[in-house]
Amino acid sequence: MATNDFLVFGGGAGANVITQVTYSGLAARTAGFSSGVAQSAQLNKVWRQSSIMSAVLAQFIADNTGLDALDDGTTATLLANLKTATTGRLINVQVFTSSGTYTPTSGTKSVIVEGVGGGGGSGGTAATSGVQSAVSQPGGSGTYARARFTSGFTSGLAVTIGAAGSAGAAGANNGGSGGTTSLGAIFSCPGGVLGAGGSVVGSAAATPAGGRASGATISGAAQTLASVPGQGGSVGCNVVPASSVTMGGTGGSNPLGTGGQGNAAGAGYGAGAGAQTAGVSTSAQAGFAGQQGVLIVYEYA
Repeated sequence: MATNDFLVFGGGAGANVITQVTYSGLAARTAGFSSGVAQSAQLNKVWRQSSIMSAVLAQFIADNTGLDALDDGTTATLLANLKTATTGRLINVQVFTSSGTYTPTSGTKSVIVEGVGGGGGSGGTAATSGVQSAVSQPGGSGTYARARFTSGFTSGLAVTIGAAGSAGAAGANNGGSGGTTSLGAIFSCPGGVLGAGGSVVGSAAATPAGGRASGATISGAAQTLASVPGQGGSVGCNVVPASSVTMGGTGGSNPLGTGGQGNAAGAGYGAGAGAQTAGVSTSAQAGFAGQQGVLIVYEYA
């Protein structure tokens, strides 16, 4: 068991110290003692206050490191051991919503990196007649990942935030794929797959679900905590001409973003856009854009 040399002074039962109320109102507490005879109970109170905190701090070092806290006048050793005792605490969180450069906060010993690629945009729809409808394909979500690094997160790593996939132009035009979110070469989350444009149909039909993005790339001495490939959007359908029912598929979701339902964009980061729909006798419609990615770095001492 580690040794703690820092002991409490005047902490015994019935110790000769003034009460806390008296000490709180003592003029010397703020101005300091003047020349003359000092009362022992007052001085004992001062010494007890400081010695208790010294003893507690030293015991914290001993308990959390297994190292001795010695009263040998070596402040450098005590300080180094105190830093060791507090290793692992969260010291900062850096959130990147635009591309830039990562610089670790001073004292960072490990990081948890969390990110998601940009979400895919949904396709547009062609113009329809009185006996036609059109439903585009929703966009897929960006790939999500979370990993812990104890090395490799050097200063100056480039941060790239995956752009949102563009909305498909009016007509049966495809949306755009989401961009890749990355931290240097150690962490990369691909963007969501684009949604295809919706051509006209004159009978019941189903729009296929969107594609699935590839998985994350996590390299170096890392511990992968989560890795979820971007999810494709859901199936949409249309029935014409009698009921003119159209239902757009929902965009892909991930832990940081919710895919848009039919005829709506998504919410949060990396979400896929919902599909566009066009009932009978509707002009050509544009699709919806996906949501951009994000990178979050949790820094630990």
